[in-house]
Amino acid sequence: MKRTKADVPGIIAGTVLSGSATIWILNDNGIVQNNDLGLTAALLLVVAGVVGLAASQRG
Repeated sequence: MKRTKADVPGIIAGTVLSGSATIWILNDNGIVQNNDLGLTAALLLVVAGVVGLAASQRG
């Protein structure tokens, strides 16, 4: 099976946008406070990166 080349800019943009949306939802519902946003953003982006790497290695 031929593998297609990954769309790296699309993956990065999707990770940033989905992370931003998740942080916005958590902040809007009061789960994450404003003073915790930096740490939360960093953790979400790291987790998204690890999940992306794991997904790219399968198959």
